[in-house]
Amino acid sequence: MIRLFIAPFLMIYSIIFIIFMIQFFWSQIDELTGKNISIFILIKFIFYFGISILPLVTPIALLLTSIIIFGDFAENQELIAIKSSGISLFRIMIPILGITFILSIGLYLFSDFVIPKAKMKIKQLGYQISLTHPSLKLKEGVFVSLFPNFFIKIDKKSNNNYLHNIFIFFYGKNLLVNTILSQRGVLIPNQKDGSIQLKLMNGVLYSENLNNYKKKQSSYQILEFDTLIQNFKIPIESKIKNLDDDDFYQNLNTKNLIQKINFLKKKNYKKINTYKNKIHLAKLQLELQKKFTFPVTCIIMFFIGAPLGAIIRKGGIGYPTMIALIIFIIYYTLLTITQNKVEKTEISPWIGAWIPNFIFFPISIWMTYKTVMDNFYIIKINN
Repeated sequence: MIRLFIAPFLMIYSIIFIIFMIQFFWSQIDELTGKNISIFILIKFIFYFGISILPLVTPIALLLTSIIIFGDFAENQELIAIKSSGISLFRIMIPILGITFILSIGLYLFSDFVIPKAKMKIKQLGYQISLTHPSLKLKEGVFVSLFPNFFIKIDKKSNNNYLHNIFIFFYGKNLLVNTILSQRGVLIPNQKDGSIQLKLMNGVLYSENLNNYKKKQSSYQILEFDTLIQNFKIPIESKIKNLDDDDFYQNLNTKNLIQKINFLKKKNYKKINTYKNKIHLAKLQLELQKKFTFPVTCIIMFFIGAPLGAIIRKGGIGYPTMIALIIFIIYYTLLTITQNKVEKTEISPWIGAWIPNFIFFPISIWMTYKTVMDNFYIIKINN
């Protein structure tokens, strides 16, 4: 039974993995092509991204493989022959269930030790790419923090880092606010010292200045310019985590997540009970729970797929793929909705992370029980 399961599982796993990679290429093709980015950097970026999506691929592959394997057995009457000899469906499921448990444990260890490092590598490669093409991070019509204390919005960007209708505000010395409006501009990266030169044309600079005599008072200066050149120093690579601290929790393993959660609860969180701190803590707790939810999802998907294949009595790729996609879309939609609610601190992180499994687990047990007891109406799907 194990031998019959492994070969289809590896094939289906590879196909689903390739589909996810193609989807990633399709969504990022405009940003990654035609920018003279090193092929070596692109290959590394793709490799580490592939590692990061494995927890999502594994449950789908288990679900689809289970439906196909047990659907083939039922369609070829092999399942009936096995049952007539006194062997129950659950006994047939036990070897593959053992493999599923091993995969689940391996997925947890992989998510805890390998994926955080892969996501950190992705961040570092993104940093390297941003040095060469800083405009890749910019989105039209949206304020973006290009680096700490610097926010920029553009209406349009074209090749070679050319920008149009630019709105910038940044904090200068003593946290004084500076605002720039410009019709055109260009980002000129300097890879040697990690700085970026921003050359702006036809605009206005609004600058706040501190009064030397009365330090609590400030004055405002307005300057129209034909050309304005500003140089900005990007933080060194060792401080990458500070560029997007809200997402840095994804690069932590279980031990570090627990330490950071306890630190926030005992110190910072008690002193400053702000909405931002609550969101940050909720994200950390959600990421900790997700370390365990995906391995459990693998087991649940097997308990759904195996009896479902025996019920529909149809192997092959067509019907099982359609059914597996519907089930996983429902699961992933629930996960996305609950995750968004957690990040808005509307529900508890552990409840948000486990709700999809709480819904699907009793369904999987019920389906397995009904199928093992032959208490299901058997559906025969004809060609």
